[in-house]
Amino acid sequence: MKFLVDHPLGGLAKWLRFCGFDAELVRLPPDQPRTWPPPRPGIHLLTCREAGRRLPRPDLLVLTAPDPEGQLREVFRLLGLSTRDLKPLSRCSHCNDPLAPVDRDLVRDRVPEYVFHCQRQFFACPRCRRLYWPGSHIKGIASVLRDYVEKAAGEG
Repeated sequence: MKFLVDHPLGGLAKWLRFCGFDAELVRLPPDQPRTWPPPRPGIHLLTCREAGRRLPRPDLLVLTAPDPEGQLREVFRLLGLSTRDLKPLSRCSHCNDPLAPVDRDLVRDRVPEYVFHCQRQFFACPRCRRLYWPGSHIKGIASVLRDYVEKAAGEG
């Protein structure tokens, strides 16, 4: 599943990436909804622009929540997503590219010494070269995602 996320929803795009979804940021002309990307199978267009409500498109979700957390819950509720759909922390939260495993010895000089000695797995974004590892932040992010998904399921 892929998402085209309107630029004002940049925080949502980041959370969708944390979930493991392909979430590409796009700039949708606010007053020209007919020029927005056409519907394509497996791709959902996400916006908060009222102009989108005039378009009869099953791929378009016009979100109303004011914050990324609420928007994420809306997406999960509207699409019937669950924890089975998550692939947490498998994409770069900055670039959106899938992360690739990287040899531990190759990151020795790129991570804090403590991290290098405590972690065994490292992943890198092939585009921006950011490094990721399964530190304590993963448990926190996974917990937040689980809470969002459970709340969305309860709202549906």
